[in-house]
Amino acid sequence: MAKWNVEVPNTEYYGPLPFNPRGVATRDLGPLIRELEDSRTIEIAIDTETTGLVIFSDQVLYWSLAWGNRRCTLHASVLPYFKHIFEDPTKIWIFANAKFDMHMLANMGIRITGKIHCTQVQHSLLFEERSHRLKDMAKELLGWRWSDFQDTFGKITKQNTPLMLMQKAENDNFPLLCEYASNDAWGTLGVYRDLCPRLKDSLTHSLFREIPPYIETLWDLFSKVEAPYTRVLWKNERNGILIDTEYLAKIQPQAQREIEQLETDVCRYVGWMINIGSPQDLRRYFFDQRRYSPLKMTSGGQSGVRQSSVDADFLQHAADEIGDPVAKMVLEHRNLTKLYGTYIQGIYHLVDAYGRIHTRFNQDVARTGRLSSADPNLQNIPNVEKDKWRMRAAFIAPPGRKLLVHDYNQLEMRLLAAAARETDMIDIFLRNWDIHMGNASMMMGIPYDELKLAKKIDKEVKEGTRGSQELTARVLFCLHARAAAKNIGFGLNYGMGPAKLANDLGIMVAEAIEKIALYKKTYPAVTRFYEEAVNVARQTGYAFTILGRRRNLPGIASSRRDERARAERQAINVEIQGTAADVMKMAQINLDKAGLDYRYGCFSLLNIHDELIHECPDETAEMAQKEITEWMESPFYLDLDVPLTVAAGRAQNWQDAK
Repeated sequence: MAKWNVEVPNTEYYGPLPFNPRGVATRDLGPLIRELEDSRTIEIAIDTETTGLVIFSDQVLYWSLAWGNRRCTLHASVLPYFKHIFEDPTKIWIFANAKFDMHMLANMGIRITGKIHCTQVQHSLLFEERSHRLKDMAKELLGWRWSDFQDTFGKITKQNTPLMLMQKAENDNFPLLCEYASNDAWGTLGVYRDLCPRLKDSLTHSLFREIPPYIETLWDLFSKVEAPYTRVLWKNERNGILIDTEYLAKIQPQAQREIEQLETDVCRYVGWMINIGSPQDLRRYFFDQRRYSPLKMTSGGQSGVRQSSVDADFLQHAADEIGDPVAKMVLEHRNLTKLYGTYIQGIYHLVDAYGRIHTRFNQDVARTGRLSSADPNLQNIPNVEKDKWRMRAAFIAPPGRKLLVHDYNQLEMRLLAAAARETDMIDIFLRNWDIHMGNASMMMGIPYDELKLAKKIDKEVKEGTRGSQELTARVLFCLHARAAAKNIGFGLNYGMGPAKLANDLGIMVAEAIEKIALYKKTYPAVTRFYEEAVNVARQTGYAFTILGRRRNLPGIASSRRDERARAERQAINVEIQGTAADVMKMAQINLDKAGLDYRYGCFSLLNIHDELIHECPDETAEMAQKEITEWMESPFYLDLDVPLTVAAGRAQNWQDAK
């Protein structure tokens, strides 16, 4: 498309002046309000300049609007005069970073009733590999550039906060401040006008064409799913979740001891006082002592000296492909120290005045459509089985209320069975069997009841209610069969190879190859589904989810074998993991429409992978829990070949509710 050639209009200013600056005149609000009230003024771009970036406490200083061929900068003090316009349901409000600006406006008492369109989300549907920052999008799409905040006002530091820099600009160059603020709104409007026709012209492909909301283009996907989902996520962020800081202080010593013990174990294994956090020490062990071959070299940094890299990719390779115990321990140490730093030490400064934290959900980062989160990243909390510090117990409900936790059962495996139309796998779910036991039974001819009994014996031995002598060779064989089926079923969805399976199960690679071949032979429709996903990607250059979200896979046509293989794995992963993301989105959108907050006082707080967490008064918790389950099990208003089922629980904290 041709670059933007629209003339940038002059900036108008509305509000009190800090003094009488040359070249800036305040204007009467009346004509502006009447123009924005007009039913023909539908699409309005908006941006805020704030005291900082903390979504639950910072305030608006100035805000800007752009519509038609006009733009203006307004002082925060005039926001109340526009409250009725923000509450007009016919308006479409266009943001470059919708949830952030909506938080800032809400901090000033302004709630938006009309539709929310976020250009970051729009851009991510078309160009997932590129930057979604406003100025980057404007440069790329419009060929228009303007200075960013730090180039305009100075570098943000502890001594120069955004508030201080803006106050300085009021005194030194108020016309520049007005121009900068309205550039953001005008750029947002321009990017929006460029992206909308692109989305409408971009046809897409759905795995199940008969599933509502009947998506044929990326504009359908944006307007019917992603745009309303932005508001759902904003509500989650706004509500936040209560944190038990006393509990975190209680588990801190235990966490420190376990991290220190891991460091001691590594030193004992390597035979010298290795510093796990030192790349130099790690290179000495892996490349000098163990003689492993590096995967890549470092960039060299300031010194310019390139060295063998001991980054996460190498450590994962050494752990999975080579089976090095030190690599496993170093990865575990990094994981634990990250958990400790994020959730035990680092969470305190993220708690608001009411004891809640407000994570930020990123709708435009993960290329499969899954959410990511930040400040703090709650997606990294380990599952219940691996949560050795029981950190979920720190997430609580206030007295008189409960946390409702709803988790999809084996969502990705159910979607695989439905999408592949694999009759034997569908039958396992219809019998309400454990999918991994069912797969092991189908693959190896072991009676399901025998697999079920082995799992029960293993659980009771771990609990101490049975003696370890009951873990007979046959019981161990059944447990290994289930573990193999589970690893293969999940692993193939993520493009796992035989070396990874061999390491996970502690078997030879040749045996892992045989097990994967047996799985594919047992489920030929699944094998065909994988092959079709790759073929679609080869033909179109994209992989598609159930609702038609697409991921660009240029590597599928690469002359390099490793790049092609990576793209083929991604093609399969998008169809399964991306479709699971679609299910979560539709469930949350439907729950939002159901009005649980008004009917039950039940508020949505978090979306963690396949899990939703709500907070509800004790007296309505049972009714709300039942209705949430029903909506989650029918996200598309019709039945799939495999029923989606949900495990539901409620308690005072997240751990007990699980």
